[in-house]
Amino acid sequence: MSEKSINGELVEIFAAETLGDMTTLWTALHPANASCPSCESLQEHYILAHKLKGAALNYGYMGLARYGEMMETVLEYASEIAQARWPEAVDLLREIVGDCRRQIERIAKGGADEGWAADAWTQRYAALIPFASPSGASAVEAQTATTGTSISAEYCVPTIDAEVLSYFVPEIQEYLETVKGAVAHLRLNPSDNDQILTLFRTVHTIKGSAYTVGFKVIGDLAHPLEDCLVTVRDGGLPVTPVLLNAVDRTTEIVRSLLCRNSNDVAGFQQDIPLVKDALRRIQLGEPVEFIVASNDSAGPAVVESAPAQQLTAEYIIPQLDFGDLSYFLPEAEGYLQSIENLLLQLEKDPKNQEATNQLFGNVHTLKGSAYTVNFQIIGDLVHTVEDYLDAVRHGRLEITASFTDIVLRTIDVVRVLLQRDVKQLPRLKERLLGVRAEFATLGQALVTGSVPRPASVPMQEAVQEFPAASSPEWQEGPPVSDADMTGARTDVQQIRVRRDRLEQLLNLVGELIITRGRLERRLETLSQLTHQVMACKNRLLTGIQAFEEKHTFTMPSLSPQETSASMPALTGVTEFGELEFDKYDDFNILARRIGEGAADISESVSQLNGSIQAARDEMNELQELTTGIRDQTTKTRMVSIGMLFTRFRRSVRESARATGKDVEMAMVGERTEIDTGVVERLIDPLIHLMRNAVYHGIEPARVREANGKPATGTIRLHAAQRGNAVVIEVEDDGRGLDLDKIKATAVAKGLVNPDLAAQLTDAEITRFIFVPGFSTAEVSTDQAGRGIGMDVVERVIRSMNGRIEIETVEGRGTKFSLYLPLTLLITMALMVRVNEMRYAIPLASIREITLPLPSAVQNMGNRMLLQMGDEAVEIQVLSGLLGHGSSALESTMPIVVVHTDAGPMGLAVTELLGQQEIVVKSLGPLKLMEHVTFSGATFDLDGRVILVLDVSRLFTSQSAGMLMVARSAVQELGAGEGRAEEASDSEPAKTLSILLIDDSLSIRKFIGRMLETAGYQVATAGDGEEGIRKASTQAYNVIITDLEMPKLNGYEVIQALRSRQQTQSVPILVMTTRAGEKHRQLALNVGATGYITKPVEERTLLKEIERVASGSALVQP
Repeated sequence: MSEKSINGELVEIFAAETLGDMTTLWTALHPANASCPSCESLQEHYILAHKLKGAALNYGYMGLARYGEMMETVLEYASEIAQARWPEAVDLLREIVGDCRRQIERIAKGGADEGWAADAWTQRYAALIPFASPSGASAVEAQTATTGTSISAEYCVPTIDAEVLSYFVPEIQEYLETVKGAVAHLRLNPSDNDQILTLFRTVHTIKGSAYTVGFKVIGDLAHPLEDCLVTVRDGGLPVTPVLLNAVDRTTEIVRSLLCRNSNDVAGFQQDIPLVKDALRRIQLGEPVEFIVASNDSAGPAVVESAPAQQLTAEYIIPQLDFGDLSYFLPEAEGYLQSIENLLLQLEKDPKNQEATNQLFGNVHTLKGSAYTVNFQIIGDLVHTVEDYLDAVRHGRLEITASFTDIVLRTIDVVRVLLQRDVKQLPRLKERLLGVRAEFATLGQALVTGSVPRPASVPMQEAVQEFPAASSPEWQEGPPVSDADMTGARTDVQQIRVRRDRLEQLLNLVGELIITRGRLERRLETLSQLTHQVMACKNRLLTGIQAFEEKHTFTMPSLSPQETSASMPALTGVTEFGELEFDKYDDFNILARRIGEGAADISESVSQLNGSIQAARDEMNELQELTTGIRDQTTKTRMVSIGMLFTRFRRSVRESARATGKDVEMAMVGERTEIDTGVVERLIDPLIHLMRNAVYHGIEPARVREANGKPATGTIRLHAAQRGNAVVIEVEDDGRGLDLDKIKATAVAKGLVNPDLAAQLTDAEITRFIFVPGFSTAEVSTDQAGRGIGMDVVERVIRSMNGRIEIETVEGRGTKFSLYLPLTLLITMALMVRVNEMRYAIPLASIREITLPLPSAVQNMGNRMLLQMGDEAVEIQVLSGLLGHGSSALESTMPIVVVHTDAGPMGLAVTELLGQQEIVVKSLGPLKLMEHVTFSGATFDLDGRVILVLDVSRLFTSQSAGMLMVARSAVQELGAGEGRAEEASDSEPAKTLSILLIDDSLSIRKFIGRMLETAGYQVATAGDGEEGIRKASTQAYNVIITDLEMPKLNGYEVIQALRSRQQTQSVPILVMTTRAGEKHRQLALNVGATGYITKPVEERTLLKEIERVASGSALVQP
C-alpha cells in the first residue's frame, strides 16, 4: 500500500495515535527519579509497541512495523534479558523510540517511512533476543543453536493448581477443535470472513485464558498467532497455505503443552522459538519455509518413565482428586473404546489415513487428560502408544496383527489401572513389565526392519485377563462424525449427571403419573356423583309432580258470607267470575317451591358437569405434558446401542484367532437407542452369543468352501425399535443348530421321554439349550462345551421382562432374537384381579387376551388346552399357580396369553382391570421374591402396592407359598418406597454479590473461585446478552465484564446497563487484555467505574473491587 493511496485524514489519525503512544513510551524510558527504568515498569508497555506494529502493518509502513516488532519483543521478554545487559536494552529502546517519533512526524507531513532504517539495530537486537529475531534465515540459524538453553522446563511445564487445570484443559481443547474446523474451512475458502473472525476470536480467548491461569507458554504462543490474525482480519495479510500450516503447527504444540509431560521439554525448547519466529515473519510478509515437526528420527522413542524398580504402589495407584476422577474415568473409557474400534478397523484397512489420524488424535487426547489429572502411569503408557502411532502415520511402521495385539493388551492394562484396585497390584506390575518389554522389542525391530510376532496369548487371557473396568455411568465415548473429521465445532453443550439422580428424577415422574391417574379417578367419581344427584333430583321431581296433581284445587268451597267475612272487598274483582281465579293452599305453594328447587339443582348439576368436562380437558393436557416429561426424562438414560455393538469386535477377533477361523462382523441399526440399564445388563449375554456363533456356528474355511460358502464367515448384529420394545438379532451364516443332536441329548439327560420327544416341534427342541448344564459338545474347553452360559443368557433377558427366540436352518445359520423393553423403570402393564389380590402383567409379556367359549377349552387329563386357530395353548388358573385359590377354571374367566420359556401359555384371571402406565420399583424387603415369581412392584391408582408378575417364572417356581409373605409385608414395602426429603443446609448470605461476564470458561472459573475465596457471592454469564439478562432480574453490588465477547461486546453491555434504571448506579469494572488508553478511555466514557487488564493479580483485583464498591448501595431490579 503506497502513501498516496491512503486517505490524508486516516494518516493524520494514525500519526496522532502512534505519536502519542511513542511519547508515552519515551516518558517511561526516561523516569524522573532514576537514570534507567526497571524491567517491571517497562514490561507493561509492550502493548504500545504491539499497537504500533499492527497499525503500521495495516497502513503498509513496514519500517515502523519492524520497529514495533523489535520493541514488543524486547519488552515482552524483558524478564529474560540478563540484568547486566538491561541498560543496553534500554538504550536500544530509546534509540528505536526516538527514530520512530522522527519517522511518524515525517509521515504526518506526507513523507514515507524508511523501511531500511531498522537494519541499523538488527544486530544489537539479535544479540539481546536471539531466539525471537525477525531478521531472516540467519537469525533462525542463530537461535537454533541457543534454543536449548533459552526456554526452561518450568516455563514449558508450569506448576498450576489441579482444579484450575480440570476446567482449563478441556476448555482449551474445545477451542483447539474450533481452530481446527476454521482452518479446514479456510483451506477451501480463504476469503471466508466469518471463519477468519472465528479463528481470531478463538485464538484471542486462548491467549487470555492461558495468561489468566498462569500457563504463560501457551499465551506466548497464541500471542504472535493472534497478531497474524489481526493483520489478516484487517486486510493486511492474505490467508495462505503457509499461514494455515503455521496455525496447525501452533495448535499441535499447544495440545502437547496441555499434556504437561516433562519428557517433551526438549522438543518444546526446539519447536516453540521456531514457530514464534515463523509467525512473526509471516506477519511481516517475509518468506518462511515452515518446519512441520522437529522429530524426524527413524522411529519412535519408547517412553521409559518408570523403570521396573520404580513400579511402586503410589505410581501404579496414585492418590487422585475424586472430582477429577468422576470426569476422567468415563471420558477415558470412551476414548479406550474408540481406540480399540479404530485399531481393529485399521487392522483390516491399514491404508485408511483418516482412521489413522483419528486414532492418533484419540490417543493423544487421552494421554493429555491422564497427565492433566496426574494419572502419570496411564499417561506414560498411552504416550508410548502415541509414539508408535506417530511412526504409523509417517509410514515407518505398519499396523499388523502383532502390533494390534500389543496395543490391545496395553488397553487392557489401562482399563485395570482405571479401577485403582489394590488387589490387582501384583498382576499389574507383571503386565506392565510385559507390555513395556513388548514395545521395547518392537522398537528394536524398527531398526532392523523386522517387526516380530509376539508370543501367542490364549484368547481367554487376552480378553478376560482382568475384570471389566467399571465406571460411574454408562455413556458414549467421543463421537465420531463428519463434523469431527473436519474439525467443525457444534454448539451443543453437554453436562454429566450422576445416574442415580436420573433414576430419582424418573421415580418422581412415575409418582407424577400415578398422581395424575388418581386425579382422573377422582374426576370419574365426581362425574358419577353428578349422575346420582341428577337421578335423585328426577325422582324428587316426579314425586312432587304427583303430589301437586293430587292436591291442586282441593280446597273446600266457602259460602259467600264466609268469604265476605274472611276477606276484605277488592275493587274491581267483582267483574271476574269465581272460576276465573286459581286457588292455592299451603300444599300447592310447597309443591311449587320444591319444583323450583329441583330446577335449580338441574342448573347447578349442569354447571358442575361443564366444570368436570373442563377439568377433564385440562387433565388431558396434563397427560400430554406428563407423557412429554416422561419421554424426555427417559431419553436422558438412553444411549446408542452402537457403542455396545462396537465392544464385540475384539471379542469376535480373539475368538476367531483362537479357533483359526476367518470371521467378519456386520452391524446394522447402531443408532437405535436403549435404556442404559438395559445396555449394561446386555453386555455379557451378547458376548456369549457372539462367541457361541464363532465356536459352534461358523465352520472352518475349508468346510465352508466345500459347502459352497465364502471362506470368511459373517456374524450380523442388528438392532431396531418396534413400538415400546427393542429387538436385537445375533445371526450367523454357519452350520445352524443340530436339532437331532439336541433332542438326543435331551432324551439322554432325562429331560423328555422318547415318545414325547418325537412329537416336539423344532421351536420346542431349541428351548432345551436354555436348560442349565445342557451341552451337545463332545469336548469341553475353557471357552465352550461346558453347558454354562445359555441359561444365564436367557435368565438375564427374562429378568428385564424380555424374551429370546431362536430361528435356525441346518447348513444356513442361526438367528437369536432378543426382545427387550426400551426402559426398565416406566412401562405399560395390564392390571388383573385374582380373587381378592391385584397384579400387574407387563404388556411386553402378553401375546393376546381372550374370553373363550366353553367349547374352545378341552380337558386333556390334568391339562386344560385352549384351541386358538391351529395352535393349542395350555391354560393355567393364576390363583392356583400363586397358591392362594382354586385351580378350577370358570367359564367367566378371561384368558391372558403370555410368552414363556415353553412357548405361549394362557393365564386365567378373575377380572381384567385395564391397562395402566406403571413405575416398576424394587421389592425392598421382599427382594427374595424377585427370584421366584415377581420382578418388582408398583402402585395402583388407589395407592395400593401391586406386585409385577414375571410370567416366565410362574411355571418353574416351586415357592407359591411366598405369596403369603407378600401379603404380610406389603405395608412394609410401601413404607420402604416412601420418599425421603433431603434437607439442604442454607449458606449464610454474602455481604457483597458480583456478576462476572466473560466468554472464557477458564476465566469465569479462575476469577470466580478467587472471588468466592475472598468471601464474595459470585454469579457468572458467558456472553453480553446473558449478562444483561441476569443483571435485569437479580441485584448485584458490582458487575465485572470483559470487552471482547460474542453477541454483545463490553461497551454495548455497559451502555445497556447504564440505560436501565435498576443498574444505572451499579459499579461496573472492565477486565480485559486490552491495555490501551483508547480502550480504557472509551470504557470510562460509556459508563465503566474501573478498568483493569488481564492477566489480573488477585490483590489488585480485590482492591479494585473494594474501591468501586465502597459506598455503593445494592440497587434492586
